[in-house]
Amino acid sequence: MKNLFLSLKTTAWTLSALICLFFFGSYMMPMHRDVFTPMNDDILYNWVKVTVPDSLWYTWWFFAAVAALALLTINTIVCSLQALKGQWTRSDFFLRLSPQLIHSGFLFILIAHLLSAFWGYRLSGVMPEGAYAPLPEDMALRLEHIYARTDALGVMQDWTAEASLYENNQVVKSSMLGPNSPLLYDGVGIYLKSLSFDGGPAAFLLIVRDPGAKWAFIGSILFMLGLLSLLVLKWRKE
Repeated sequence: MKNLFLSLKTTAWTLSALICLFFFGSYMMPMHRDVFTPMNDDILYNWVKVTVPDSLWYTWWFFAAVAALALLTINTIVCSLQALKGQWTRSDFFLRLSPQLIHSGFLFILIAHLLSAFWGYRLSGVMPEGAYAPLPEDMALRLEHIYARTDALGVMQDWTAEASLYENNQVVKSSMLGPNSPLLYDGVGIYLKSLSFDGGPAAFLLIVRDPGAKWAFIGSILFMLGLLSLLVLKWRKE
């Protein structure tokens, strides 16, 4: 069993299976938008719990891909541990360290997606000016004011909204929201998507908590450092 996880063939076959499953998924997702669109509107755990039980015929490939990723994760961990046990010398230290950085980055990114899938949330809706809305984890949001700038013909040119984020009934951050200017605080992002003036000023907001974001960032840096250093070292060695 240990030889299975240490084998480069395991990595190659698992990656090949993942590519095939993802190609199949790229065909299934547009064909069954009613099943897969909620995946983008909510966290993965809620989608699996609510949508998947009635759609296993269309979603089996997704769980097969998750199983393949789990196998690839075990393969990565076992190979890294085996490499760390070997004899390290000063001459090849960085050459042997680079693949471990790549492996660590890959694992950090997987952990980030796992955290976001189970402990994040994604909320969206229309919020009138001056409204107050409770959020999970003892947080709340107040939309203070909406500002819109129009041209001489009355066409909207720019829009912003002032919002305050509360935690335990205390304001922890206030910010002006814009199309490319979210409010960010401790893993929570509040995004202004659009405005409506039918029946009074209101904003369509997207509120996302992504606890895995910082781990994905760390993983991306490690992956890129390992990849670049490996390429440079290999090039210099040749």
